[in-house]
Amino acid sequence: MQIQKDLLTINEYSRPGTKLKKVQGIVVHWVANPNTSAKANRNFFENRKNGKSGYGSAHYIIDLDGSIIMAIPPEEVAYHVGAESYRSEALKRLGSYPNSTTLGIECTHVDWNGKMTDKTYESLILFCAELCKKYNLDPLADLYRHYDITGKICHKWFVDHPDKWEKFKQKVKECMDGAAENKEQVKFNLLGKEHLVEGFIKDGKTYVPARELLEALGFTVGWEAETKTVSVKKKN
Repeated sequence: MQIQKDLLTINEYSRPGTKLKKVQGIVVHWVANPNTSAKANRNFFENRKNGKSGYGSAHYIIDLDGSIIMAIPPEEVAYHVGAESYRSEALKRLGSYPNSTTLGIECTHVDWNGKMTDKTYESLILFCAELCKKYNLDPLADLYRHYDITGKICHKWFVDHPDKWEKFKQKVKECMDGAAENKEQVKFNLLGKEHLVEGFIKDGKTYVPARELLEALGFTVGWEAETKTVSVKKKN
């Protein structure tokens, strides 16, 4: 997935720069501000460096259109589940300070019920599947609502609809299982030279990453964050 990196300034209130111990879980949040953009919420975290609005941040923010901003690198601690007290089960699984063992994802939403756009929801599923695979996490056990760790009503939509939370986790698992089943090494012959890339099969068709094909053809591939466009240029 394409992630736009828009990192916060290192400061004591939202990006302390502390190294994260180990990713043992992923925590899903809502921004609690309907119809605001990921950029606006990222800037809210940034402005906390002035020390006038307390502590708080997250690693990632998913926009209403499904795009994702990285505000804090996954190797660092974000202040997204700090509290005076924690649920006992969370402490058993995540240690005495869950901020040091979890990644936080903030989700934008369209109303005060926390309902997300379809694009935000689908992006959340795909991104959680990607992170679970990367960090060897079980989506049925290692995905958390903020509520599961501290009791805070966050992500509100998932707290008010626990059945939808369970369905969400199952969809993440299905996404991971489907990706694992369909992946295969695809061989293609390019100008007489064979290349192997990792692709996947869907509806009887084989797909391979455009980047690998284009780079094999001698192009450079980049990402233009402002226009959200993949750029392809000839190598000099």
